[in-house]
Amino acid sequence: MNVLITGGTGYIGTVLVEEALKAGHTTHVLTRSTAKSQNLEQQGVKVIVGDILQDGLWQQKINEMDAVIHLAAPPTWGKKVTKKVALSYADGHLQLTKRLFEAIDPERLQRLVFVGGTSYFGDSGNQDPKTESFQAEPKGWGPYIAPSIRYAKEKIAAGYPATIVFPAQIYGPSSWMEQLYLQPLFTKKPLTSLKGYRPYFSPIHIEDCARALLHLTEHGEIGEDYIISDLQQLPSAVFRDEIIKIMGVKDPKFREVPRWLCQFILGPVLTEYATAHTNFSSNKLQGTGFKFRYPTYKEGLPQVVKAWLDLQLSN
Repeated sequence: MNVLITGGTGYIGTVLVEEALKAGHTTHVLTRSTAKSQNLEQQGVKVIVGDILQDGLWQQKINEMDAVIHLAAPPTWGKKVTKKVALSYADGHLQLTKRLFEAIDPERLQRLVFVGGTSYFGDSGNQDPKTESFQAEPKGWGPYIAPSIRYAKEKIAAGYPATIVFPAQIYGPSSWMEQLYLQPLFTKKPLTSLKGYRPYFSPIHIEDCARALLHLTEHGEIGEDYIISDLQQLPSAVFRDEIIKIMGVKDPKFREVPRWLCQFILGPVLTEYATAHTNFSSNKLQGTGFKFRYPTYKEGLPQVVKAWLDLQLSN
């Protein structure tokens, strides 16, 4: 299969590229960076240098693909997310979405997998896991990806061959896992959490997230939504304690911060994201025949911790 990945050098995209190559797909990546293109080409990727916000060769190539997986989004990681930053993100995200659909010929492209996030659905509560039909008030990043998702749904209704997917909490050996848990435990620093909050969440190993995206290019139904999470929802504290156990840290240190301080440091958007329950079911994804490499956090966390520790020891 000829597959084009936008956002192929990011957190999810890097692993998605690896999984696509492993699966034997002819893998194309759209990137603005000529420096990153060299590394991608060494992996066997066919690189298209360009920017979705600018006209270029990518507009021709996109309709030569069997499938497109759209991950590209404005960068936000590592910065305080104020409402102003979030509104700018929403505007940039919607611009990317519109430019993508404008370039697609729905008579030629077989499938677009458009990637959102479960924050779009809102606070799920901590009782029964919710499905794709659930809708509350979007929380955290939800209000800021909602315009793009609504636009994508309008295009699907107009005949575009797209599927929208909603990954839950994607964990791997970098990004938030490294910042919140792995690095502090390794350096014997306190683990920070929000005082008074014990949210439920739905983890998904980053490799399984990537594999699910690829799976849905062939087995998802056009016009349908799919949540990507593993088989076990759990309180975030249980997830944290399993990491502590795997790393063998005795007497870990903890630091609880009040909500107001979290808002001051991270901003209101990430604070709201961190306090909402994201308790979701992937039954619909499983119904397409998808099989997990890491069915629960019990299988996935040992691999993540080992990969991260191996990287530290090699540096």
